[in-house]
Amino acid sequence: MPVTVRDVYSVAPAVVWKSLARLLSQPGRDRMKVFDPDTKEYRKTRRITDTLPTLMAAVYLYTHRRTTLLALDFDSKSHGQAQVDADFARALGWLTACGARVVTDRSTNGGRHILVPLAINTTASFDEIQSLMRQLKARLPSFDPKPMQNAKEGCISVPGTPCAGGGHRILDGTLTDAVAALTERSAPTLLPELYALLGTLPSPPQAATADLRSPGSTRTHAGEDERLAEHARWSKPLPACVAAFAAAGDAALAREHTGSRWESPSEARMSVVLNAVLRGHSLADIRAQTEPGRPWSGLGDSYRTKHGTRADAQLARDVRSALDYTSTLAVKANQSAHRYKNSHGGQGSTGPHARWLAHALAWADREFAGSPFRWTVRDVLQALAIKAAVAGEIRSGTAIVGVGGRGLSLSAGLMPATTTFEVLRRTREMVGAPILLVRPRIGRDADFYALITETVDTITPVPLERVRVSDVHPAWSILGRHHRAVYELIAHTGMRRPADVYAAARISARTGQLSIAALAAAGLITREGRTVVPGPTTLDDIAAAHRLDEVQADRIARYRRERAAWHAWLALQDALKGITPEAGERVHASPHGRLVLAGEDDYLAHVMAHGPPPADDEYTAITLVTELMGARILAGTRQ
Repeated sequence: MPVTVRDVYSVAPAVVWKSLARLLSQPGRDRMKVFDPDTKEYRKTRRITDTLPTLMAAVYLYTHRRTTLLALDFDSKSHGQAQVDADFARALGWLTACGARVVTDRSTNGGRHILVPLAINTTASFDEIQSLMRQLKARLPSFDPKPMQNAKEGCISVPGTPCAGGGHRILDGTLTDAVAALTERSAPTLLPELYALLGTLPSPPQAATADLRSPGSTRTHAGEDERLAEHARWSKPLPACVAAFAAAGDAALAREHTGSRWESPSEARMSVVLNAVLRGHSLADIRAQTEPGRPWSGLGDSYRTKHGTRADAQLARDVRSALDYTSTLAVKANQSAHRYKNSHGGQGSTGPHARWLAHALAWADREFAGSPFRWTVRDVLQALAIKAAVAGEIRSGTAIVGVGGRGLSLSAGLMPATTTFEVLRRTREMVGAPILLVRPRIGRDADFYALITETVDTITPVPLERVRVSDVHPAWSILGRHHRAVYELIAHTGMRRPADVYAAARISARTGQLSIAALAAAGLITREGRTVVPGPTTLDDIAAAHRLDEVQADRIARYRRERAAWHAWLALQDALKGITPEAGERVHASPHGRLVLAGEDDYLAHVMAHGPPPADDEYTAITLVTELMGARILAGTRQ
């Protein structure tokens, strides 16, 4: 529990670590990087626990190239303490002015950290963050952007951890305030306000991602009058410095902010344009305001000084860029209103598919007890159940389904296709496995599996009320599949006592405690005394924050391209073998799968017209004597 203190130095590092480490780690990242004294690098990893590490430790900053935390690192080794303090104060002022809640600390050598939690159920992409890191580095000499520039290994040490020069990182302020900042988090408009303040825009989204964000619902009018829709606009007034530059347009005013806010007049102009667009102004409005004698005449003068006769065209380009960016903000801010939809809904806990899944999950729990592979197998088995319920058939009481590994991976909660193939290969070869490969893939047809229960007498099925025949929620690809069983027991079956949850999930108390801690940090569950209840955050919230609909759409598009390439390759092979499309269909329809060559009918007619070749009785007799009696040929006649 958080400790309320007034004197920060009275809080032991171990207490600070225990209170903040999991709150600062990324969803699904239950391991930390530990400094290796031999290599002088963060090469080793360990599980995050409540115990303070004895070596320098750092939490990861990204999960699947998205983050919930901005980490600003100021290095005193190269620039000195005075520069660090100045840059730290400057950055802190910008962030708090934009609605950031922050946690700050300092190392024993004078380095500083600013840790900024993004808004609840909000994430930022790695690509989006990079432009912000570059802009901050250009203005803050002691700022080190490297932790945020590595999507796979980027990490940051947290308050309370050991320092390189001895001692521990010291938290600024009270621990209560730090926990509150990480719980209540920053304003949803933090990043766009920060971009507007600095006069910069993030990198545009990739084409596949951009297609998913239709701007139609966030824009109104057309042409030069196009603007943000009313519900997407900001109502707050322009910042004083932005209004001052718009009125004066003085390069000296921009230079006055160089190194502190705007690096050049170009960024000052973009700051005005972006702030104006966010408040509902169109290109026509801004153009009218920049005419001589109007309130923003200085902005017009700045464009004309820089671009001459091309000033109006450049203004139009800047307004278009600002509109393209800001039109996506309302979509992001309203993601909670657009709930994530699984591709296949649940089928309840009755029927043959649910009974098979109850048996299959119990089999996986027994066969893979103590193995991390257990949770992956459970997800694939559940995906098979929903595929069979939706697209399979029942033959003699047994469910049979034809499904490809890629399609199955989507129903298994965005599992990598290679992992799905590995699960199928391993499980179907095990004795007593609940799946049986009844027909391997042929050409364009997928593998067909029978869902069986051979070992029904030796396995006690999972109770049906704990079984859900539905797609695995994609949020578990972020949070970690090993936490799903604990969450579903709490959220769907009403279990409240942790001991009951651990027993039902067939996990150790320590493993269960780690899962509950991870789920609580994500907001999916809440502790109430000695019990646990569902929390304010839902799996849909997690999926929306990490844009998993976009991830799924990208993966589906990739799978379609791969499938088209595979079909094209098959068609090429058929063409090289002289197999016509009609013959190819006959091959797949034939129970023996025998190839039917394009000229086979003509060939058979020609052979039958001439009769069989003459028999060689002498050769047949010699062969029989040789094979049956072991005779050897001593001499032969030459033809």
